Amino acid sequence: MNATGSMKASEYAAQRRAEASTTGRALQRMSETLPTLHAREKLFVWVDKGRVRTSDGPMKGREIAAVLMNTDDESEGRREVVMPTMRDLRLLLRAFSKARFDTIDQRNAVLSARRVLDVAVVAPWYSSLTVITRALGMRYWAPFEDTDDLRAWGRALRISGPLSVTGMEDLYRTAIHGSTTHGGLCARITAACDRITRSRSFPSALNDAQAYVAMEALGDQWKALCAVDSTLRPYNLAGRRTVAAIPQRPSRERNTERCQIPAGSIPFREGSTVWVVDPQNPDSDLRGGRVAGFGYDQGDFILEVDPDAKGSWSFRKAYGREVFLVEAPFGGAPRFTRKEPSSWEGGVPPEDPVDRIVPAELSLAGMETTPL
Repeated sequence: MNATGSMKASEYAAQRRAEASTTGRALQRMSETLPTLHAREKLFVWVDKGRVRTSDGPMKGREIAAVLMNTDDESEGRREVVMPTMRDLRLLLRAFSKARFDTIDQRNAVLSARRVLDVAVVAPWYSSLTVITRALGMRYWAPFEDTDDLRAWGRALRISGPLSVTGMEDLYRTAIHGSTTHGGLCARITAACDRITRSRSFPSALNDAQAYVAMEALGDQWKALCAVDSTLRPYNLAGRRTVAAIPQRPSRERNTERCQIPAGSIPFREGSTVWVVDPQNPDSDLRGGRVAGFGYDQGDFILEVDPDAKGSWSFRKAYGREVFLVEAPFGGAPRFTRKEPSSWEGGVPPEDPVDRIVPAELSLAGMETTPL
């Protein structure tokens, strides 16, 4: 796995893209299932010739918004919105600005969905929304430059009619095919996505700040998931996101574990937490320890780690053979300082149409008196 040597991550990526371009086929990039793509009922939404279309047939903007905003884990009707491309996502944002509504409740749903979609543009692995082309770009090295081209993905993956609902379903399944062994980390990512969605549902400076902090933590957790992926390992070794290490058997019993680092350097800081990924035990707990120190000892670069007592895996299971170290993400799922508000403006949004109170003289002058 160290064949990349001094190769940079960008050079390795360019090499893999060139291989894909030569064969005309997409090459597998990431082996893990994207963590937020659960087996939920899906609603495909795309924009064709200026009109919003869905796999359920004609739907109003507020109805699509209601599906997007339903992040209740206990809801049987919870669904996932699936967009073909980032372009469709941006066009849907534009379409929401023109969405019609009859009640304040519908208005709030549309405005909430616009805020959530705005964040989803920078976080395409969102739990309540999936962008097919972005998911495919995470899983495969594309043989073409424009990774937002759904037709190009269809040609590369031998899927006909990629712009049809059936074709999109096939591409969707291709993007999420596989199974992850790091369920705890994936659950944390999904929980973070849901909290961000709920926070962005309500306009306030506090919620915006909390969503920003949660997005930072979410990105940290996503990097950790990519760093432990076996297929991405050569790329991460070249980019120093993953470090090869050989745990050394001590001459006497000691509390600190010593690892030889063949690369001669590490991206970790003293006191940071590292996880051990054992290729012989891929299902083992992502445990490791805290970096106690590092430096050269008789010409070898040595890393010392105070092992974590939790979990069944230990450094002793890997003495003398190669394992891989990744930096653990900071903290767990983001926690918010207070519960998100239950409404937009301090009261429960009305379910019934809002009556318009029109003075008699204006009514006689012809002003509309029907509900909003």
